[in-house]
Amino acid sequence: MEAYHNQSLSERGSSSAAQRYRGVSYIRPIDAAKAHVPVIDLADRLTGPCGLRRRGAEWVGHCPLPDHEDKTPSFAANPEKNVWYCHGCHRGGDVVALARLAWGYTEREAHVAAAELLMEFGHELPQRPPSYFRKQERQRKVREALDVVRIGRIRRRLMRLEMQFITKIEDPTERREEAERTWKELWHVAELVVRAAR
Repeated sequence: MEAYHNQSLSERGSSSAAQRYRGVSYIRPIDAAKAHVPVIDLADRLTGPCGLRRRGAEWVGHCPLPDHEDKTPSFAANPEKNVWYCHGCHRGGDVVALARLAWGYTEREAHVAAAELLMEFGHELPQRPPSYFRKQERQRKVREALDVVRIGRIRRRLMRLEMQFITKIEDPTERREEAERTWKELWHVAELVVRAAR
């Protein structure tokens, strides 16, 4: 067991974050944010001027998390360990966890919170490796094929909605022409819906 704790992440195979996110594009902003943004700086920004005061090795103040109305100072940030903990809502962690909870991101969106954190404090976002772009290119045709399937499905659903109005047209020739015209035009609408959902 001790040997496991002394190994680096690459020797172990993966961390819990890597298991959750499985991708360099997720892990890199998180690691960069932890390395470049001290938890005390974010805590100070979230609590406002004079929001934190020094108590021993920690800085203490009211909890800055929006879902915790803190009546007594229960939030503590430790600059040496670069961690925080709220004794009122029993949550804590690193700078990314604080940003995620303060800004309303889910655990799955931690990489987005980390990227926003880096930009907020004037740091560059880590560049994706060439392997990321090669993978995107390999998967491009599959994504495009899936988009065509989605467009077709949305198009059929929209057509069902439009048929409520088309069936009210009394002249059968005009009804058929209107249905054909609507079917053709709905491709573009469905395509826009799929693109907006990306």
